[in-house]
Amino acid sequence: MKKWISGVLCLCLILSVTGCGNSSSGGKAGSNQPVGVNDVLEQRMAEADGSAQSQQAAAPQQTQSPQPDTEAIPANGVDVDLTALSGTMVYSEVYNMITAPEDYLGKTVKMDGRFAYYRDEATGKEYFACIIQDATACCAQGIEFVLAGDCVYPDDYPALDAEICVAGVFDTYAEGDSTYCTLRNAAFVE
Repeated sequence: MKKWISGVLCLCLILSVTGCGNSSSGGKAGSNQPVGVNDVLEQRMAEADGSAQSQQAAAPQQTQSPQPDTEAIPANGVDVDLTALSGTMVYSEVYNMITAPEDYLGKTVKMDGRFAYYRDEATGKEYFACIIQDATACCAQGIEFVLAGDCVYPDDYPALDAEICVAGVFDTYAEGDSTYCTLRNAAFVE
């Protein structure tokens, strides 16, 4: 009896492991099934771009309050729109941006989150960031930004911890032995 139960358990284990393998079309070019996080992100961003374009065509233009210089944002739009992703996906994409910044250099990124400010007392340098929390609000990551033009803190910036949406060109810079990510020529957007 024990041998029979052991045999059935082994068979179930083998079937469960083989059931997790790729299907014949999974992972191949031209397949409609996403293979990884980047595939899902690209698919969602393409869907969001399509719906945003149709909404823009249907919506009347609204006047906006004066904003910092937005000439740095390309007329053809945004390369990486983090505002169109779910909480889990946006947190994952920001993690990718921080760990593999070379994949994003020169791309226009749009993101929303909470405004953060830090002033290094030793150097006098000011740092501004958009902080994004994950879906469970237990972890946070952020990307620094530098507004285009001659903006002065606090006059040209929102209140600390206010909800913001910012777009700018992704870049990196070295400070000491560390490399940091930033959005250059950024502007507050809706």
